[in-house]
Amino acid sequence: MIVIEHFDDIPPGTKCSAVFFDTERIRREKDFYAKLYSENGVHDREILRAMVDANVPADPYWLVSLKPGDSAMGVATRLHRVDDRTGKILADPA
Repeated sequence: MIVIEHFDDIPPGTKCSAVFFDTERIRREKDFYAKLYSENGVHDREILRAMVDANVPADPYWLVSLKPGDSAMGVATRLHRVDDRTGKILADPA
């Protein structure tokens, strides 16, 4: 998988899986975040849209999961968003 090429610390035995987020799946993800934020008190449309846009990429991407092998106890699964067009890892929202 191309995302592994961007890291130099992937130990042998790491399990990799990926889910493609197309336009429809991105729309549903944006709806989820909008509902979540509005249920937590954000009602201004501009602020709500800015918060959703800050957390959900606009273009199709791959959500890649890297799970350590059985011998790596205590190491968490890492999730990365990879741009479908460029193959580059997208920065995590700050």
